[in-house]
Amino acid sequence: MNITDICLNCKKDEFYRKTVKNNTDILSLYIFKSGVIIRNNDKEDIYKKEKSFIVTDQNTSYTISATGEYLIFDKISFTISDAINFLSSFNISVNTLYSLSTTEKADITLQNMLGEFYNAQIHKNDMLKHLLGHLLANLADQIKAETFVSNCPYYDKLLEIRHDIYSRPSEKWTVDIICKQINLSRSYFQLLYREAFGITCINDVIESKISLACNLLENTSNTVSSIAKQCGYDNDVHFMRQFKKNRGCTPSEYRKKEH
Repeated sequence: MNITDICLNCKKDEFYRKTVKNNTDILSLYIFKSGVIIRNNDKEDIYKKEKSFIVTDQNTSYTISATGEYLIFDKISFTISDAINFLSSFNISVNTLYSLSTTEKADITLQNMLGEFYNAQIHKNDMLKHLLGHLLANLADQIKAETFVSNCPYYDKLLEIRHDIYSRPSEKWTVDIICKQINLSRSYFQLLYREAFGITCINDVIESKISLACNLLENTSNTVSSIAKQCGYDNDVHFMRQFKKNRGCTPSEYRKKEH
């Protein structure tokens, strides 16, 4: 993956009309913070009053315009092999405009991405890939919210908890601690979490730790023992057992394979 451009809080007036067609294999993620009209290859206009996002590919031409006084959006352009499978892992399709309830969590990740984009460190592309994955996961969660939120008054809180788990994987998260935070019974919380995200809370906690471990194994020379501690494990054996169960190999084998 390679991030080729990041532009945040682009502001255009009501007369703005932009025809967009990506070059080569570049994909573009647009996050619209105001109403937008998108016309796809002279087809019927897609109109959104609220916040929304779309990932455009290199094969489709779009005309983007404002619905009101201003059009405000963020844009990330990137290249990646097997883009369709990459996006489908988040249940996101190209050339589809999705509604968003909020952009607050996305804004935080985007600011971090912009900082990394202008960072001269050797591993910046790896960090940008990690952050883009985190951003797409957050957007995918909001898509799922469209069908879940009306039946679950706790969905926003569940999203916040999941965001915290993946933002701070080194912490010692437990179901009991989380249940106290949101004042839910253990069984009801676990039911809601699985319905919302298709995974149990504990398995999500483990995945957040293993994902961080993979990133550290790929991009640092830290020892396995040191990485275990950075991921919140007190016991190296426990860490290695969970890693092998989730990735099918030991941490050392994973590092050799990725290098």
